[in-house]
Amino acid sequence: MIPSVSFRLASLSDLTAIIQLDALSNPHPWGENLISDALQTRKNWVVELGDVTQKSIVGWLTASVVLDQSELELIVIDPSVRRQGLARQLMIAWSEAVAQQDVSELLLEVRESNLGAISLYKSLGFEQVGRRKNYYQIEKKGQAEQGREAACLFTLKIERL
Repeated sequence: MIPSVSFRLASLSDLTAIIQLDALSNPHPWGENLISDALQTRKNWVVELGDVTQKSIVGWLTASVVLDQSELELIVIDPSVRRQGLARQLMIAWSEAVAQQDVSELLLEVRESNLGAISLYKSLGFEQVGRRKNYYQIEKKGQAEQGREAACLFTLKIERL
């Protein structure tokens, strides 16, 4: 079990830590410009590990909110702490927070090859409502384009708190 886990709203002061987490954890990193924009224009939460004297960010979720819908833009968890429920807890923190803001539907898209994420989303009650063929480019480092894969679209209706 992971000691001293906390979830909080992210801020622009977390930019450097989130850039490092994104580069470490995301097979398709966003980079500094997109992360900075997300921290300024979207809803953001982080997972921190540690104690009062030293904490490190090991998870980040960013989501947009438009009217009564919130769309998951990106969720990343440090590989060293995966499969311990942190992504699930981060998703729940997101859904509970936006439900208080009159959001009634959560949306997301995910690469069809990301079976772990799809399993998590389904276990949280998300339902697949569509598929975008050839949406994501598949690349291998140092090689030319290898093809494309579909995006699976999911939705979850939530009760307003």
